[in-house]
Amino acid sequence: MPITRSVWIDDDGSGTTGTVLNNSELQKIYNNIDGQITMGDWVPVDASGAGLVFNVLGSRYWQFDKLVMIDTVFVYPATANSATAAIGGLPFPNGQTYGGFYSANAAVNLTYLVNPGASVFTPQKIVAAASFTNAELSGVGLTIVGVYLRA
Repeated sequence: MPITRSVWIDDDGSGTTGTVLNNSELQKIYNNIDGQITMGDWVPVDASGAGLVFNVLGSRYWQFDKLVMIDTVFVYPATANSATAAIGGLPFPNGQTYGGFYSANAAVNLTYLVNPGASVFTPQKIVAAASFTNAELSGVGLTIVGVYLRA
């Protein structure tokens, strides 16, 4: 991004003297910030062990330092499999705290739990505080947005 004017920083608190950052110095700062942001595609995959294949309509991630934001839209396949639903493929493992994602879906009321150090998250029933099975999500379309701190 081009910088068109200089910035003066009152770093001594006097209000009369300070450091002037010219266009070249500011450009280096902004380029450094821009260089810290990465983005890309990621693919949510079945991590339940059932070998399901999701119909992924789109998935992106953005990372700034340790902060990661994901979004995805996909459809669970038709299945009667009773294993606990688990979605893997996060672009980076979760950090050392529990993380959670949100899903907009009219068919099921759910949230997601990401364990520390994991790249897998599990759909959770909000009301019953229990995990969904693959069969309970059979044919359901999910739109998921989440933010977490990577390991």
